[in-house]
Amino acid sequence: MKNIKYILSSTILTLFLFGCDVQEASQDTAPIGSTDGYPTASFTFTGGALTTNERNEAVYVYDIVLDKPIRYSATFNFEILGGDATEGEDFDFVTGTIPAFTTTGQMMVLIHNDDDPTESTETLELRVVPGPDVADAYLINPNTQYPELNLTIENYPFCFWTLETSDTYGDGWNGGYVEVISEGITTEYAEPEGGPTTFNIAITADADYSFTYVSGGGTGGGPGWESENYFKLTAPDGTFWEEGTMDYSGIPTAGLITSGTNDCE
Repeated sequence: MKNIKYILSSTILTLFLFGCDVQEASQDTAPIGSTDGYPTASFTFTGGALTTNERNEAVYVYDIVLDKPIRYSATFNFEILGGDATEGEDFDFVTGTIPAFTTTGQMMVLIHNDDDPTESTETLELRVVPGPDVADAYLINPNTQYPELNLTIENYPFCFWTLETSDTYGDGWNGGYVEVISEGITTEYAEPEGGPTTFNIAITADADYSFTYVSGGGTGGGPGWESENYFKLTAPDGTFWEEGTMDYSGIPTAGLITSGTNDCE
């Protein structure tokens, strides 16, 4: 009988002590972990003027630096706040990732030339944010200041000239080429091996231009084999210039083909 009383007493005491612990635990709030030790990110911007012509295909860069490394990778992205530019058509993002145990990364905005000369000026309003994973937001000190970026993208008004080239023998132009100069920029176009080839050449509306055929040094035979070279240059209004033949019976005339001010109307 004494044993039974002892067991009951012990059980009652245990329940009483446990009940006190439970009651005390329910009254105490667990301390919240401090975020002071979390890394703080800083962002340094490069990329030039915030107004750009899409022709420039500007690249805007944020260099990211953490003030201390962590054992997880941290990712940053851009959030679109406003504007009428279209992602994937007018611009794209490059997400910034800082690998585990390192402190630096880089993120970018890439501006595209979308080849639509009828567009108007567009805008793009962005903010840097942690992510895209939700967990990324909890890896960085909440005191981090995330920058905003407001861009203006001017349209590039242009129209295409078409240059068709061929080589009768099929081994390319052997040093000959068509030289295009516009707005102080010189570009060379030549028939490669295995053509014929069509080049679509964008010239800015109302810009100066000149097209010149430069000989490869031959007069029908080597070294330039000019009698194999043929081209047809077509302006936006349909006017065309044609030189050479595809039967070895003539050679393109070396020198200026055409020049003037580009009219895209």
